Amino acid sequence: MTHPSDLVRELYCKMGSQQLNPKVLVSYIREPYVYAAGNVRVTFDSHIRSTLFHRSFLEERVSDIDVADKPGTIILEIKFDAFLPDVIQDLLKTENIRQQAYSKYEACRRFG
Repeated sequence: MTHPSDLVRELYCKMGSQQLNPKVLVSYIREPYVYAAGNVRVTFDSHIRSTLFHRSFLEERVSDIDVADKPGTIILEIKFDAFLPDVIQDLLKTENIRQQAYSKYEACRRFG
């Protein structure tokens, strides 16, 4: 296999030697932000999509579908190391944000 990335070549080799196969391809659009205080990483993920019956690695074309329960769903994810600064906490105090666990992988496995 020829690919410019050493990591991809290593993965492809291990997939062959250890008989590893992809289960699903998860794709989405991510809008990332970083706030230095507290090393806060804020991401907005949208257009979460899953493959249908995709079992090959590095295919040029795949068939995929939107997995969101509601059109236009955006997932806000916040990660931080030591503390969550007050300015970020204050931004989260809004009536339209619902806090819950969400796994993009799990949502995509329903279909792929």
